[in-house]
Amino acid sequence: MRTLELIFKSADDKTKTISINYASGNLVGADVQKKMQQITELGMFDNNGVNPYQTPIAAQYRRTEIDKLYDTRAN
Repeated sequence: MRTLELIFKSADDKTKTISINYASGNLVGADVQKKMQQITELGMFDNNGVNPYQTPIAAQYRRTEIDKLYDTRAN
């Protein structure tokens, strides 16, 4: 499985990640950065006066591999 991770710095200097499971595999870094900036400008995720997505710092795809050891389910 491939997941898109959007990584932000919060207003209280913590790292926060948004993970998107069904994102396009053809995204370009500059386009993702613009969208992340738009998320920060929305200001809709305020948590007790702290914006958890204040500054975009990174975006990446994460791949998960599954090595089955045992599975009795029908294919």
